Amino acid sequence: RHIHTRVIQAITGHGFVGTYYHLFLPDLPSSCPCGTSDIQFRLHILSECPLYEEHRHLLLATSQDLSPSAILRTHKGLTALAKFIDASNAFGKS
Repeated sequence: RHIHTRVIQAITGHGFVGTYYHLFLPDLPSSCPCGTSDIQFRLHILSECPLYEEHRHLLLATSQDLSPSAILRTHKGLTALAKFIDASNAFGKS
């Protein structure tokens, strides 16, 4: 169940990511813990954050260019996203 919750949070952008904190919880840090992005955002996590590099192959199997629409709007992409989240703990509260 917690994986499905985080998949929905990844789709909607309402979850434990910097863009959400920046808008709704401005007293909390919104930068990415990797140190390469001033505000952690969904595409950063999915395509470029070094903290998730080890597990990004799960997404690349669905979309070689890590297209958000292929990952977030297709059954194959959402299945890969769930595996990515489960393996990496992406979109989880740190």
